[in-house]
Amino acid sequence: MALDRIALAPLAEENGFAVMLFDLLRQNLDAKPHKLKDFDAITANVAIVVEDADVALTLCFGGGRLTIRNGIAGVPDATIRGDADSIIGMSNLPLSRRLGVPWAHPRDETSISALRGFVAAIRQGRVHTHTTFAAIPALARLTRIMSVHG
Repeated sequence: MALDRIALAPLAEENGFAVMLFDLLRQNLDAKPHKLKDFDAITANVAIVVEDADVALTLCFGGGRLTIRNGIAGVPDATIRGDADSIIGMSNLPLSRRLGVPWAHPRDETSISALRGFVAAIRQGRVHTHTTFAAIPALARLTRIMSVHG
C-alpha cells in the first residue's frame, strides 16, 4: 500500500538515516492504514538535520506521495534539528486515541518514559524545530505517521 507512495530520491539511497526513515514510514503506513489520512493531508517540505550523524534529508510531501531527498532541498516549510536518538524517539511517542497528539496514560510507564525523554530532549536543546505557523499542522501529522503508536 505505502510502497508506491513513498520514494527515495537517487542520492538519498546513500543516506542511512533517510533509508531508515523510509522503512519506518512505509512499515507504519502498511501496519496502520488509518494513518494514510494524515499522510495524504501533508503538503509540505520538512527538512531533518541529524547533527551528531552529520546528515540531512528533506521529506517532500504532496499529492498523497512522499519523496525523501538527501540533504536540504530548496527552502523547507519546517526543519527539525537534533541528535539521532531524539529524532528517532519521535517514533516512540505515545499518542492519544482521540486527537492523535503526544500523550501518555498515567499508568503506562513505558509511554511516560518515552514522552519524558522527548520533552527532556527539547528542554535540553537536543531537538529544535523551526517552522512557519502554516506548517504546524504538517509537523503534527508527521509526528502521527512517524509514531509506531496510534
